[in-house]
Amino acid sequence: MAFLSEVLSIEKQGAVGILWLDRADKYNALSTELWSGLPNALNELAADNQIGAIVLAGRGDHFCAGIDLVQDSLSEHKNSEARSLAEANMRQLDNTRQFQAAISAVADCPLPVIAVIQGYCLGAGVDLITACDIRIAADNALFSVRETRIGLVADVGTLQRLPKILNAGHVAELAYTGKDIDAQRAEKIGLVNDLYSSAEAAMDAGLELANQIAANSPMAVRGTKFILQQSENLSTDQSLLLNGMYTLLSSLPSNDLQEGIKAFSERRPAVFTGS
Repeated sequence: MAFLSEVLSIEKQGAVGILWLDRADKYNALSTELWSGLPNALNELAADNQIGAIVLAGRGDHFCAGIDLVQDSLSEHKNSEARSLAEANMRQLDNTRQFQAAISAVADCPLPVIAVIQGYCLGAGVDLITACDIRIAADNALFSVRETRIGLVADVGTLQRLPKILNAGHVAELAYTGKDIDAQRAEKIGLVNDLYSSAEAAMDAGLELANQIAANSPMAVRGTKFILQQSENLSTDQSLLLNGMYTLLSSLPSNDLQEGIKAFSERRPAVFTGS
């Protein structure tokens, strides 16, 4: 069954899947319905053999203004149905773990995910983009690890993933102050790969980049992401061994490799099948 949601939608353009945050009237704030739908939407795209890369974008003027504070009622932590504070705490922890898993589904997706950012990217929006492989932005984008400014410790992935993207000093500055930074500063410190003059230009660039990825061997792209993911927790020697074994079992006997070599010798674009 195809993925269906009123707050999250899938669009397929050739070999590229676009995953839209679809709450433009709420600046794409992450309601429970929205974030909980991410894993199923990503699974649908990853299961489609015609899709080679994913673009994650927000409808309207903003990428994501963070968690929906009104809906989630964080100021009313004690669950009215709980029989004790301990039970309420455990329910809240379970909800947080589900939220964490939904964001991790972006990082764990076997296909490369490119975030295209415009306008606000605040709080949980930063959680989302740090789970993506590549980030590009319009020059009106505004970023903030906003949680400390509302009395909360960011707990859905930013503090774990941002240090893998930025150096420690930039991470500490953003996380401790909760300050807003503009797109130019975000590019300077490496939070985003490139900036574009408008949301439309950023989206066009994101689609072009996704198509460049999708034009390569699906097996090689997925394998490259797998090795990059696994290597985060391995020594160099362990990663090299895994890399060699993966190449031996997957890439070397593949039809894609044979097609790539043949296309190169014939000076033509390769036509990969992912087999």
